[in-house]
Amino acid sequence: MAASPFDHYRTDVGRFFDDLSNDYTAAIERCFPKYREMLIALLDYLPADRQFSNILELGCGTGNLTILLRETYPDAALQVVDVSSESLQLCRERLTSRADVTYTTADFRQLDYSPNSFDLVISSIAIHHLPSPAKQTLFQSIYHWLSPDGVFTFADQCAGATPDLDERHLRLWQQHSAAAGATAEEWQMWMAHQTEHDHHDSLVSQLDWLRDADFATVDCTWRCWLWSVLQARKNSPGSGS
Repeated sequence: MAASPFDHYRTDVGRFFDDLSNDYTAAIERCFPKYREMLIALLDYLPADRQFSNILELGCGTGNLTILLRETYPDAALQVVDVSSESLQLCRERLTSRADVTYTTADFRQLDYSPNSFDLVISSIAIHHLPSPAKQTLFQSIYHWLSPDGVFTFADQCAGATPDLDERHLRLWQQHSAAAGATAEEWQMWMAHQTEHDHHDSLVSQLDWLRDADFATVDCTWRCWLWSVLQARKNSPGSGS
């Protein structure tokens, strides 16, 4: 069988998170002290009058957001995707009693769902692993996967609009990370991963790409340094929240 064009990406990024999976939550909370606040913000800004029934989570990791989704929407069918098989297995173990969760190990660029498959697509700290053109393609795909009035929201790292703002994002992030107990070695680990595998596009660019994908309502609902929560709704602006 011919190698997939995504095999290199899947192996390198997947291996990093495979190695980190057992300690991921503690490591990310030292690295980014507002991690939990960011996850909660993802859900806090969803339409208050909606009970989502078909949810796709991109980049579930070890299941921190997955558990919050299950608690918030206990009756929803949930599909979770991650490139790391080890992380996905830990997520499965944490939700072992739930039969209505489907687990898929895959690169996001390999996914193919029918139109109107989901009413919510959600992601946390995963989409920044895709380069700019792949992000734009993914946004367009998600628009088609969503049902009418569907919602797409994701938390991720966004570059500053200028180099000096980007540098300040990183400096403030490092200061708060150190204050939360992250060691210099841990910080260097994250920065090495970022240099090798992360693709930071600006917040403004990603908001524009969501509009280009035909989402009618687009906003940044939360931000701390380069960490941001974006939301896009497929409904028309006048249809209510």
